[in-house]
Amino acid sequence: MFAIGAQGFPGEMNTGKGLMGTILQARDLKIRYRPAESAERQAVGGVSFDMAPGEVLGVMGESGCGKTITALSLMRLIPTPPGEIVSGSVKVDGTDLLKLDEAAMRRTRGSKIAMIFQEPMTALNPLLTIGRQIAEMVVVHDKLPRRAARDRAERKRVADVSH
Repeated sequence: MFAIGAQGFPGEMNTGKGLMGTILQARDLKIRYRPAESAERQAVGGVSFDMAPGEVLGVMGESGCGKTITALSLMRLIPTPPGEIVSGSVKVDGTDLLKLDEAAMRRTRGSKIAMIFQEPMTALNPLLTIGRQIAEMVVVHDKLPRRAARDRAERKRVADVSH
């Protein structure tokens, strides 16, 4: 199982450009793999969902059913080849990520959409606070000074606790 959270920083995510309060929308997402020495395989066959700020989506299924591939496809992290997003759309705040060029997608990752991978011990440093690690991401992607990034991470933590 994995969960997708659509939280964002207070007042920053749904800017009015999105889809009626939806900040993440996946429509008819289809992914296939073409391994070099075997036949083409459909990995995901038509996933669709909407998420509004504050929602969490849990995805469950047996091993190999496409949960991780679906999550990776949202960020366009499918290794190509052998993987390929065949059709569908992934919209964040109304922008279809599947239509962005690679440079625009790199700017979008970490600023509008981010992922903590399945092995959190390799993705998060247990010796650093979560706030500090979030602040580091903000410094890198939003080009904010460290103090402003820490303040932003703290506002996020306070907003989460108050809900």
